[in-house]
Amino acid sequence: MTRKDYILIAAALRDARSSFAAMPNITVYTNGVDNAATRVADALSRGNPRFDRERFLKASGVQS
Repeated sequence: MTRKDYILIAAALRDARSSFAAMPNITVYTNGVDNAATRVADALSRGNPRFDRERFLKASGVQS
């Protein structure tokens, strides 16, 4: 995968997370997206030793 792919995946996760902002029980939904982002980051880091997991999670909106 390329950096462009990582950016695309992170943006999709960030957009999914932000789409729940106006919903009741926001925590339930955002926790689900955060969990998915963390698992994707884990998988990507296993496949690429140079993958920056923390940067990906920030781009995904999981970490600030």
